[in-house]
Amino acid sequence: EFSAVVADQVAQMQRLMQLGEQYRRAQSADWIENLRRLLLSSISDVRVMLIQLVHRLERLRGLAFEPDEAKRRQLAAETLDVYAPIAHRLGLGQIKWELEDLSFRHLEPATYKRIASLLDEKREEREAYLATVRTALDEALQAAGIHAQVVGRPKHIYSIWGKMQRKKLSFDALFDVRALRVAVDTVADCYAALSVVHHRFPLIESEYDDYIARPKENGYQSLHTAVRAFDDKAVEVQIRTGAMHAQAELGVAAHWRYKEGAGSAVDSFASELNRLREALAAGSPAQPVAAMVYVFTPQGDIFALPSGSTVLDYAYRVHTLVGHRCKGAKINGQIVPLKTVLSQADRVEILTQTNPMPSREWASAQSGFLTSASSRAKVRNWFHRLDQSAARAAGAAQCDRLFRRLGLNRSAQNLLIAALNFKSMDALFDAVGLHRLDAATLLHTARAVLKPELSEPAAPVTQTPVFLDQTPGVGLSLDGMKAQPAGCCHPRPGDAVRAFITRGQGLSVHKEDCRNLAHLAQQFPERILSVDWPSGQASWAQTLRLDVLVEDVARFWSDIGPVLVPFKARIVESRSRLEEFQSFCHGFGLKCRL
Repeated sequence: EFSAVVADQVAQMQRLMQLGEQYRRAQSADWIENLRRLLLSSISDVRVMLIQLVHRLERLRGLAFEPDEAKRRQLAAETLDVYAPIAHRLGLGQIKWELEDLSFRHLEPATYKRIASLLDEKREEREAYLATVRTALDEALQAAGIHAQVVGRPKHIYSIWGKMQRKKLSFDALFDVRALRVAVDTVADCYAALSVVHHRFPLIESEYDDYIARPKENGYQSLHTAVRAFDDKAVEVQIRTGAMHAQAELGVAAHWRYKEGAGSAVDSFASELNRLREALAAGSPAQPVAAMVYVFTPQGDIFALPSGSTVLDYAYRVHTLVGHRCKGAKINGQIVPLKTVLSQADRVEILTQTNPMPSREWASAQSGFLTSASSRAKVRNWFHRLDQSAARAAGAAQCDRLFRRLGLNRSAQNLLIAALNFKSMDALFDAVGLHRLDAATLLHTARAVLKPELSEPAAPVTQTPVFLDQTPGVGLSLDGMKAQPAGCCHPRPGDAVRAFITRGQGLSVHKEDCRNLAHLAQQFPERILSVDWPSGQASWAQTLRLDVLVEDVARFWSDIGPVLVPFKARIVESRSRLEEFQSFCHGFGLKCRL
């Protein structure tokens, strides 16, 4: 039986192999980069990736025996695009170079053979020249008291081709085909040896890099320089310690050599993987792998989101409209709540509806639906536009009725807008629809400021009565102002009525012969409106306040109920007080239609 650790490693290997197959769907460099990050983020034990890389290397070594050229090219391209960069990020220089050369051999066989032939043609001449330079450096280092070993450094065909492409140079112009490596004991010896090399041969200024002071993000450290040696030929020189060389060649695997005990090495693996996830050498300001989760669309595309993102975050990441229309989701074929947090390599499908119908709850960070502030802002903006659109339509309807009633032409309307300090007609509609400007103020301003512009005088409003609106749940209203029966005259449907615009209380509807109305008309003629009942209005819900003197309270309450039923009346308020002779005076309000 295998241990739980081995079982977990096998499971991770299977997951890596399944994810690697997604390369066939590659569409762009960004897509491939996301796949690399997904592969790295899907493992918790870096040894699994080491095994996968070695397995890939073995397959490439035997690839020449694969009769199907398409399969050979597919495996080589996948290795060059995905696995060789991962080996580089893990600092596995030795594996990286072999993966690159073997892949390049099958992808560009003619170019590979040409460069290999050029290297082979001048091998003896190059090796003899490097032996002379190596001897000169050995003598100079010994004279300086530095314990060092100078060796030739092999050049790899794919890296030579890459430099020829990047720098647009011919093979003969590449000076780093002649390369040496100086191995020393300490970091201090590295800089001392560098001084000796530059003293012995002149430096090529543009070719110096200090990767000890500024290591590469995969942990690589070394001093790189290039000098003009004998016959003015350029030679590239690398200077590093033994530990640096192990890191450059073996990467994270170097810890097996430089750490004591397997447990310590495994811990170092974990910390190295975390370090790698924190700083991938991607060449772009992308977020660290540890902070990202990578998921698949149903079509196999890869999306990268911050860790902790939910299914709904993904929907808004795909497209704002997809988020607005989202009604459900599936992860790996299973229906899940929209709050579900995404895991690495999940396959996510968003279920949508025809019309956008987001929930206001989504905009709350506490609700857990959306972790992305930008996605929550999209929800808020949607509702803001929706509310503003509905409010503008309502405001436009109210203003249109007012303009028609007062006979305001376009010029008069523009004067009214200016008087109210609005920049446009839409701004006026918004203010009325959002109740920042009430209809009474609008009407008062229109009469007070634009009286000369009105097509007919304001006084004879009784000649053109305006019908009140009957709105379910609101009752009678006019242009958004609620209408209430006046308590002084209790008008009923069918009575000739006029309305008085109160301050903050809507319309007060009076009978035309009401004395209070006559008094108000004298004081505020501009606030009197000629109105009429809605078509078909047969009754008006009113509250009648009655005082009843009773002796038998229990009997009163039992008798009053049946009396109220035919009128569909209900008691909405009640009060009582004790009168003389042990009688009670009950005052109560009846809500009924008259």
